[in-house]
Amino acid sequence: MSLVMNEQVTDVPAASIAGTLAAAAPVAADPDGGTGSNKIDLGALLDASPVRRGHVVTMALLFLVMLIDSYDLLVTGQMLPAIASTLGVATASLTGAFAAQPIGQALGGLLLSPLADRFGRKRMIVVLLALFSVATLQSVFATSVTGFAVTRFIAGTVGGGLLPAVGSLVADISSLKRRSTIVGIVYAGIGVGVVVASALVALLLDRIGWQGMYVVGALAPFLMIVPVLLLVPESPLHLARTAAPSTAILGALRKLSIVLPLDTQFGEPARRLGTGISIVEIFGSRRAAFTLVLWFTCICGQASANLFGLNAAFFHDFESIPLASYAVYASVAGTTSIVAGLSTGLIMDRFGRYRVIVVFALLDVLSLVGLAFFPFGSAGFVVAIVGAGFFTFGTYQSLNILTPIVYPAALRSAAVGWKGAVSRAGSSAAPLIGAALLAHQMGLKAAMCTAAAPMLLVAMLAPVLAVLERRMRSHGAAPAL
Repeated sequence: MSLVMNEQVTDVPAASIAGTLAAAAPVAADPDGGTGSNKIDLGALLDASPVRRGHVVTMALLFLVMLIDSYDLLVTGQMLPAIASTLGVATASLTGAFAAQPIGQALGGLLLSPLADRFGRKRMIVVLLALFSVATLQSVFATSVTGFAVTRFIAGTVGGGLLPAVGSLVADISSLKRRSTIVGIVYAGIGVGVVVASALVALLLDRIGWQGMYVVGALAPFLMIVPVLLLVPESPLHLARTAAPSTAILGALRKLSIVLPLDTQFGEPARRLGTGISIVEIFGSRRAAFTLVLWFTCICGQASANLFGLNAAFFHDFESIPLASYAVYASVAGTTSIVAGLSTGLIMDRFGRYRVIVVFALLDVLSLVGLAFFPFGSAGFVVAIVGAGFFTFGTYQSLNILTPIVYPAALRSAAVGWKGAVSRAGSSAAPLIGAALLAHQMGLKAAMCTAAAPMLLVAMLAPVLAVLERRMRSHGAAPAL
């Protein structure tokens, strides 16, 4: 007997639901015609589910969460001179305080990401949004460099837990066919947050001051709490793993516009058989080699992106290009990076994850090197900086998308958090390398080749990751749940 949908469903075609349920493959049927003994494979149901209205609403809200997280860091960097003036110190005195925020992000990724695997993605997002609002508001009342550093460290720590919780939730609810696309669109909120921060600083800083900018940054996460509570589902996979009642799972599915009969039963999910400590299990079940190579690849990708971010200084010191002149072309690169953020996941779904990483990384190498060889402002330079903006961020985005897709749902948040923390820590050498290039007047060609070198390593390591993932899956190391 096949399961049929409740007649409440009005926004989803019956044929679509039937196809999804067929893919979920109930494992038993009641000979008397009841549905009570049917056991639906929840992982297969979500893997086969098309994008519905509930998915779109959830994606939009989580996109905004990522935008808010990104806004806070970027707006701080752009307001440092104004904050320093209020505190009566030199801007250079605040650079250490500003550095406390990304350090906090790394720590938050390490410590908070496993909690989303343990207590639930949605629950962590709501708690972290509330804490993030309070931490951001505290910066308004900073009266010293130390006090400002403390508030930025706390905000960074809380924000560092948001991305893993969001990334793992998005991966949990998306179909196998569109998972890269959906994760990529939500992660694109980070790049859009950069643009929003720059625009609001230009429009509002002189009117409301840096304190007002932080009030905006505190209100935004606070106002997101109610929509997230009402409209975003908890991960159905997490609910199944924690033995939640079927009614709770059905409620979560309903928020994704997947409505099943009230007597639907779900098959037992795969249980975690390891230590129960997420970071230990990330290396278990033949995942160790893949994890280590992935971490090193991400370090290379982020190091290259960080060095590309120093281009204004490279062009100014080595080629005497005014900062304002370079900023015009940098804005073009920023626009293409947003396009990359929105489209990378779709391209990965269409052409294959690792193939896209290799092609993007190689094209980025050519673009970065081209910046040094084409005359500034020439047509070739414009093509190179457009390519660098797209492929630098596109490669970085593809590695971010890869993590929540490859690891099993029970470890996704921890995997994303630890990958982010390790890549941030490992790539922290990039500014030091940039400073050495500037101090020794190595020249623009040397600087661009240095920025391209880590990306070349990414292109070389992506096929290795593909082989390691196949081996990992062949031994059952990445189950759906």
